[in-house]
Amino acid sequence: MTLKGISGRRIHFAGSADQDVEPTRLRYFHKLIKHMAKNTLAEGGGLIITVGSEPLHQSEPDLPLIFDWTLLEALDECKKLSLSDWPETQGPPVIAVGLPKWRQRMPDNRKPLLERVVSAKNIQLIQIRSGLSIGGVLRERQAALGDVLVAAGGGPGVEHFAELYMSSCKPVIPLDIRLKEDSAAERLATRAMENPDEFFDYRPPHLATAAYSTLSFKNQLPKADEFEKKFFDFLYHLPRPRAFFGRLLDKKLPEFDEVEKFFRNVVDHVVEHAGYERFEMGKEASREPFLNVEIFQAIHGSSLLIVDLTGLRPNCLTELGYALGLRKKVIMTAKDGTRLPFDSASFACHFWSPEQTDDQRRTDLQEFMRKNINRGPIA
Repeated sequence: MTLKGISGRRIHFAGSADQDVEPTRLRYFHKLIKHMAKNTLAEGGGLIITVGSEPLHQSEPDLPLIFDWTLLEALDECKKLSLSDWPETQGPPVIAVGLPKWRQRMPDNRKPLLERVVSAKNIQLIQIRSGLSIGGVLRERQAALGDVLVAAGGGPGVEHFAELYMSSCKPVIPLDIRLKEDSAAERLATRAMENPDEFFDYRPPHLATAAYSTLSFKNQLPKADEFEKKFFDFLYHLPRPRAFFGRLLDKKLPEFDEVEKFFRNVVDHVVEHAGYERFEMGKEASREPFLNVEIFQAIHGSSLLIVDLTGLRPNCLTELGYALGLRKKVIMTAKDGTRLPFDSASFACHFWSPEQTDDQRRTDLQEFMRKNINRGPIA
């Protein structure tokens, strides 16, 4: 199976089941989600996971009601793979987020699994700092790191996840499999059938409802391979995450030519390899009569911002501040010799030199991104 368009995207499978849900259906979904996760990883995609407790079915003590540890099993079973299609620029393919006491809540029988996946070095563990042990903070952190939300069952937490992803213009794919009575995902699925553009930017738009309907579980539980094919074909028709370029654009300024060469010969290549599509004012078609409106809308709908401060243009500083306020992933760059108007020790900045070869500059930028792209928000 070739899963086009997956490389560089972290899929966030979220949800839960009732304690008395029909066990066969729940086992089916665990099997399905593990297969989907393994194919995602094998084809260059990543995952967002929660680490912590694992509640179990009331009559089936080996049957979890949540799916995070099943996803870690999928990662463990992929350990023999190099996961070479995942772009290293993005950091590890799997990010697991936990509340302050997640280790105490972890089941004893799951500790060897966590040790194995950590030793394989394909996972990054993030612990929410003490004093913020509420689910909302954890969900905000995960939503900032994920690219696509896939929801099944669940309650208020799933609804909050959907709000967070949708507010950042990230795709939300609710599955209508019956895992809970009046589940959040089923309610969201009804809304998605009625207003698909509220949930995802399917291309072409006039086929969105028909394509989404093929992911329904209402009439039957489809075979895993059949559902996977439809699901990943659906993902293929969604646009890649957007990277917004904030930079000097005035051709009359002396630094323009060097900045232009840095973006065309270096940044374009690095960003595309990482799985993003670029948005740069003056290069893409404009939809708004006022550029300021389009700029802020574009930033709001972008997953990553590359902000170059060469020349210290006020518009670049404004775009940087807006992105940081939205808790976006931000990579800050500047030409060697640029004196930043703030403490560079607090904000990591990649300084590039026009004297280096483009190959070296690409390598340096990729390494800087790998170390800094998944940093936490400044506040």
